[in-house]
Amino acid sequence: MKLFIVLFLAISMLVLYGITYSDELTIEDIGKNFVSLLAKGDFARTSNFFTKELAQAIPKETLESIWKGILSTMGKFNGIIDIKITEIQGYKVSILTCDFELGTLGIQIVLDHESKIAGLYFLQPQFKATYKIPPYVTPDSYTEIEVTIESNGWKLPATLTLPRGEKSCPAVILVHGSGPQDRDETIGPNKPFKDLALGLASKGIAVLRYEKRTRYYGEKALVEGFTVKEETIEDAISAIELLYQRKEIDKDRIFLLGHSLGGMLAPRIAERTDKLRGIIILAGTINDLLELIPKQARYLASLDDKITEEEKREIEEIENQVNKVKSQEIERNESILGAPGSYWLDLMSYDPLKTLKGMTIPVLILQGERDFQVTLEEFNIWKNELKDKPNVSFKLYKGLNHLFISGEGKSSIEEYYKSGNIPEEVIEDIARWILSIQP
Repeated sequence: MKLFIVLFLAISMLVLYGITYSDELTIEDIGKNFVSLLAKGDFARTSNFFTKELAQAIPKETLESIWKGILSTMGKFNGIIDIKITEIQGYKVSILTCDFELGTLGIQIVLDHESKIAGLYFLQPQFKATYKIPPYVTPDSYTEIEVTIESNGWKLPATLTLPRGEKSCPAVILVHGSGPQDRDETIGPNKPFKDLALGLASKGIAVLRYEKRTRYYGEKALVEGFTVKEETIEDAISAIELLYQRKEIDKDRIFLLGHSLGGMLAPRIAERTDKLRGIIILAGTINDLLELIPKQARYLASLDDKITEEEKREIEEIENQVNKVKSQEIERNESILGAPGSYWLDLMSYDPLKTLKGMTIPVLILQGERDFQVTLEEFNIWKNELKDKPNVSFKLYKGLNHLFISGEGKSSIEEYYKSGNIPEEVIEDIARWILSIQP
């Protein structure tokens, strides 16, 4: 379940059940009362704080589902520890920082001129558990320098991790999965890209990781006709060019590692440059993302062994949106499933398997057994379709999830917020494969 929701809706006037608004009831009071009802599980009364439009958009069942998802990820709710009040375009805005067992989470509310909540946002959580450098990392064996990737007018902060004492070493570029991600692919206390960078550098391999364009520039990055070209491909190509110009890097041994969406796009990136010696795909989907989104929704809804009527409606709505895109009854600038139509129409025209079949450079495809986002079904298609290609290698890891971190039982999003690291076995396998490939 996602921990945030952005619903900024039209203004309406309602009579609040049990409370009469006046100048004496401040936005701070309203925020405290609202959060208090969430904490008590009194979701029926929370809608009385909302405008009519927001109440329709977030019925009590949906709000209850969101709050339970937060509790399952963040642990016990302890209370409000800070309140910040501001004003945006004439609207009163309050951010209430809530303390939970495992960390803090901001709840942002926006009031209309009748003191009704017209916008509700659950902000990115901050966890008390902090990232821990894996024990297989040797800090004295590498150095990190800050660099900038320049890509068609966009400048992206990046970190280049270099092995010490190496005059010309192989290098790998890390390409993110879906969404606005930082250079470490941070989620909760976990930083899988940092694990990869420090782990591989400890074994003599340079690593370049960078802020994703949509993370660093936000909505500014969503140019007209936005596709994965602007989201991912252009910046990956620019990262390759940056490494190619560095004297510390062996120009004949530059590799690209893509995770999730980045893995799916790795063949597409590779066919656009002659400077890659090989590609590594971690949990890369082979099917259209549109096929995976409903599957993930159904899986998450079924984790408690029951699918509620509200969850059925949400899944049905997702499927309706997916079908709309598939039928191409969508405008290129129409927003659907969190992205413009141009994004989905472009992805529908791309076949990663067909692209990869036409390549001769070395390819390593890795998969976690417990991955519910990109499942074994995807991995087995890669394996069966490419088994006769001598340039492609495969490995499946028992017990690893989509982040390539160990877990037990059914994998879930909540698991991503528990501290862990990519196992040394994965680092060793990637390093051994890269070092075995000569110019």
